Parts: sequence; C-alpha cells; structure tokens
Amino acid sequence: GELSPRKMTVLQRILQKAKSPTEGKGGERRSFFKRRPSTEQEVAPSGPRGPEEGPTSPGSGPGVNGASEHDGKKRLSFLKRSKGKAEPAVETGTGDVGVRIEPLSVLQILQLIKARELVLADSHIIELEGECERSGGKQIDAHTDSGRKAKDVALLYQELETEVASIVRGSLAKPGTTAHLGQLARTIEQEERADRERQSRGREPGELRQTWRRAVKESASERLAAAQTAENAAIDRRLGSLGGQTVTDLIAVWKNVAGGYPREFEAFSVYVRSYHEAVSSSLVHIAQQEMDIQQLYTFLEWCYCLYYREVLGHEELTAHISKQHLGPLLPADTLQTLEDNCVSMVKTRITNEMKKGLDAERERWRQESKAFHSELANGVIKILKEDIERSSAISEGLESRIAKCGLQCLADFLQSFQVSVQELFGQFADYAGRMECVVPQTIAVVNCCPAFRDYIERLIQKYSVDEQELKRKMMGALDKVERRGICLLMEKLFNELKPHFAKLLRKKWLQSSESFEVAVATIREHFNQFHKMKTPPYQTLVDGAHRRVVTEYLRPLMHGRVSCTSQEMRDRLAVRLKEDSAKLQELFRGLQSTMDWLDPAIDHLAEIIALKETTSIQMEVGVLVSSYPDVCKHHISAVLDVRGDLSSSTKHLILECQQELDTQDGGSTLARDRALFAEIDEATTIRCMRFTGTSTPGCLVQCLRSLHQRATRSS
Repeated sequence: GELSPRKMTVLQRILQKAKSPTEGKGGERRSFFKRRPSTEQEVAPSGPRGPEEGPTSPGSGPGVNGASEHDGKKRLSFLKRSKGKAEPAVETGTGDVGVRIEPLSVLQILQLIKARELVLADSHIIELEGECERSGGKQIDAHTDSGRKAKDVALLYQELETEVASIVRGSLAKPGTTAHLGQLARTIEQEERADRERQSRGREPGELRQTWRRAVKESASERLAAAQTAENAAIDRRLGSLGGQTVTDLIAVWKNVAGGYPREFEAFSVYVRSYHEAVSSSLVHIAQQEMDIQQLYTFLEWCYCLYYREVLGHEELTAHISKQHLGPLLPADTLQTLEDNCVSMVKTRITNEMKKGLDAERERWRQESKAFHSELANGVIKILKEDIERSSAISEGLESRIAKCGLQCLADFLQSFQVSVQELFGQFADYAGRMECVVPQTIAVVNCCPAFRDYIERLIQKYSVDEQELKRKMMGALDKVERRGICLLMEKLFNELKPHFAKLLRKKWLQSSESFEVAVATIREHFNQFHKMKTPPYQTLVDGAHRRVVTEYLRPLMHGRVSCTSQEMRDRLAVRLKEDSAKLQELFRGLQSTMDWLDPAIDHLAEIIALKETTSIQMEVGVLVSSYPDVCKHHISAVLDVRGDLSSSTKHLILECQQELDTQDGGSTLARDRALFAEIDEATTIRCMRFTGTSTPGCLVQCLRSLHQRATRSS
C-alpha cells in the first residue's frame, strides 16, 4: 500500500540528508557497495556512511565514527540468516571466498528497492529485522535504538510492497516488461523461508504473497474500471468493453506474464480469479442501476451465458481456465432479485400488450369488419413467445418462470376475451338488416381458439406445468367461445332452412323436389363461408349440421305429416325418401362430415314404408333398432302409421318382436353423440318396447336376433 504522509516525510528527510555524502565533486554518485567482477552478488558498500543516519542505520563500516575493528566484527554480516541458514559468501578480487558483506543503511536498502533489486533489498530488511528482535525491541519507538530500527523495518517493508504493486501493474500496462517478475517471485519465496525459520516475526506469515495477490486484484480492478464506458452508456456496450478488456488482459497474462513466475506460483490462476472477482464487482455495481426489460434481459444473458462462453470460453483461454474453481459471478440473492424483477416486468408488459390487442379487436368489431380472419391469437402468442424465447437464451430456470407467468397472463386474457365475445354475439341480435358481418366476425373469433388451444397444450407439456385448475380455466373459456360461435352459425343456417323444411313430406313435395333442392342449395351456400372456419371447430359445426338436417328431415315423418292411401303412394314416398337421402349423403360427404352413421336412417324408414310382407317389415324394423338404439316404440308406430294400410293387430305384432331384441340388448345407454331419434322427441327418453301379446314366431325372433348381433358388431 502507499506510505502515510508522516512516513513519507521521514523517508524524504533521510534522502535529503544522504545527498551530500553520496555525491562526488563532479556530480557523480558514489556506489553503495562493490560488485564482484565475475558474479551478480553484491558486496559491502565502500566509503563511510554519513553521521546523519544515526540510530536508524543498521551499522557502520570499519573506521567510521571511531568504531573499533572489534566492534565492526561484532556486528552481524549483511547476508547473515537466522538459525539453519547458510551464510552467503562472495569472492574477493583474488578469488578468495567467504568475505562477508557489511550491512547497508536504510537509505541504501531503499535505493535497492527503487532499483528493483528486491531479493538483495529484502535480505537486508530481514537482517535488520533480526537485529531488532535480538536487541529486544519490536515496538516502534523513536526514543530507543531498537524502536527506531523497528520503524525503519516497517517503512522499508511498505516501500517493498509498493514496488511489488508497481511491478504487477507495469507487467500488464507495458507487455514485455516482465524482467522483474523473477525478482518479485524470489523475494516472496525468500520471505516465506524466513517465516518458516523464524516463527516470531513482526509480520504475518505469507504476508508478501498476499500483498502480491492483492496487487494483482487491484490491478485487474483498475484496468477494468478504466476500460468501461460511461455509466449512462448502453448496457451492451458496457458489458462488451468489460468482457473485451478481460479477454485481452488474460491473453496477455498467459503469453507474456505467467511465464515470468515459477510454476508453483500458479500465477495464471491467480490472475484469472482476480479478473473474475473484478468483473463480479463491476456487475454488482451495474445491477444496482435501474434497467428496463430489454436491458435486464441483456444483463442476465451476459451474466449467465456470454461471460462463460465468450470470455472464459475464449478459444485462446478456455484450455487454461478451470471454471469450476471460480466462485459465482453474482451473489445468489442478487440473481434472485434480478430474476424476480424480470418476471414482474414481463407480467406487466404482457398484460398491457394483450389488453391493447383485445381493444384493437373490439374496435374492428365495431367497424363491422367482414374479414374471416383475425390476427388477435397470433399477436397474443407472439407477445408470449418473445419473452419465453428471450429468457430461454439465459437459463432454463428463468425460461420456465417466464412461461408459467405467460400462461397465467393468458388465462386472465382469455377470460376477458370470452366476456367480450359474449357481448359481441349478444349485439348480433340487434343487427336486423345488417347481418353481413355476423358470419365473418363469428368465424374470425372462433378461429382464434384452435391457435390458443394448441399453444397452451405445448407450453404445459414443455414446461411440465402442473396447474390443472389454470388449464381448466383457459380451456373452459375457449370452449364457451367455440360453442357460442357454432351455435350462432347453426341458428342462422336453420332459420333460413325452416321454411323449406316446412314444405317437406307433403303431397306437393311428392310431386316436386323444388323445396328440398332449395334447402340443399342453402346449406351449400352457407358452408361456402363456414368452410373458412378452422378445424376442429369446423368439424364440430359440419357434424352438428349434418345430424340436425337429418333430424329435421325425419321430424315431419315422425309427426305423421303424410299418410299413404295406396301402395302406389307408398312406393312413390319410399322412392323420394331414398332420393333425398342420397343427395344428403353426397352433400355432407363433400362438406367432410364424419357422421356417416346417419346415412342409413332415411333408407331404413323408406324400406319399412315400401315393404309389403309383415315379416319383411319386422326384419327391417329390427335392423333399424339395431343401428339406432334410441328408436322408441312411438317412432316405429309413427312410421307404420304413414303406411296407412296396417291393422292394429299387425302393428302390434311388428312392435312385439322387438321385446326379445330389447331384452338381449340389456337396455344399454347410447352415447349422446350417437343419438338421432331421441332428438326428434326429447320427451321420450327410454325405449318403449315393454308389452306382451301374441307370441312372435320363433324363427323370426331368431332372425331378428341375428340381424341385431350383426349390426352391433359392425357398429
């Protein structure tokens, strides 16, 4: 760290006092120590030290201030170590070995530090520290010799640490200037050896190594802070400069710096951790600023993905970095807060955007749009997809949270959508002469439902959303919209068909098929528009229309609108029924109805009317009942009445044969979607075949039973 003002003043005073005795007449500086010509090992300084050094000097050379040779020998040598260390020796000019180097003054040690002769300087500092301990003084006290020496030691260590930090900063600031890194590393090792040999030092063990690591971290922080753009700059630019500088520096460290340290220092790992922590600190600062949703997405994506992929995962770095040994980039509570803010902002944004979409749709309704397609569903789904896809690039956890949030917003939206659609359909009753927009708008609204339904199913399946109540809420709203829309279109169709159906099965109808042809043309015309509805709502509509058309066609027959007076009339009626049945089958087959089980109904009734033999009639009735179990006695009785030629006993005989079939059937319940005759007379809900009388011939019953079983298997 930096020296305090007071300590700087002390050192400056020492430097000022040392100027005169260290300068020669010609302005040349006198050397502090002699060097051997054949080695780098320093020797004791030549020349006397100035008296101004006083008690802070570690010692004086021979013959200075009247000191005896005996006193000089009593002093510890310059490189003498504590117990267990070998005493360094140097060669003399004649090749002698073992000459001791005299201790240096504080000023001379300081000069060594400034010259970055760190190993040598640290040796003298350790020696001076040892003298303090041997003299029994570890406390800094200006009034005692040992106290002054302790003060000198503290000041020199501060200078040493300052120079260490300067070397670390310079090694990155000027690539290639790493010559002093070896000195730095050996100095650290030398300090740690001294720590091991002398347990009671005034410094903490490994303190210089910690100083080095702290210097690396501070250097990383300073360089990243200098590289960042202004705080009001765009988030992506700030993050880009932060990541770019980190990559540049770490590549430089790997290529130019790490090799200057011994391998056991693991210097590159120290730099990586330092830069990682510096990046983390910068991100914590950025996270405290206000961000909109797009900025927050950018920030979270960089923290979760881009940093690890583009910085630590850079092609020149990834092989040398162990990501698992690094701590989290941001604290867990900070990330949680950011994600919570993200979800909250997404919910607000989605809700507002959906409301705008529904308002725009209502305005389109008010303008009586005749378009068969609406962009409402696509627009809403696009809003949801945008945030889900954006969050998927960040993390699976955030993506899942955003998806669930989107589903909740969609559920609320669909409730509002359903209410708005009900209001729209309610207003259609007031349109009177302005009915052109009813069908297009209804189809456009109903067409939104399949898209919503499909997207909901995919989201729930993908994100394993276990929210059955939420799903029921959404699907229920869509079901109501579809049912109400289909019902509206059906009513419009059958309101137009009603006058044409009223003309069926009358004497005029037997003579001309005009009314039936008009009804078929009306159905086809409406379905030219209805066909623009999407599946599955369209399928529900066409299947429902098919069944209702057959039902309405049979209704006048069941109600006895016509009664034949001759076999010729019965034959003509049967022919017309079969002709109309064929046309209806062709019509609805072209409209893609799936209700082909309705096709034989009219043909069976035509056969019952046309047949002459009682047994044949009984068999055809048996086939009818087998195909349509919801046929009741009064339905069959009504058809027999249309014949106009059967006595009561014959009718009774025909109806009685169904008792055996009914018993064999066991009174099974028919599914609602397979009911036909029950729709004609809803007051009759059970099969009315319970009576007794003259027994039917056994062979006929057996034949009917076989027909019934065959029909059951085929269905």
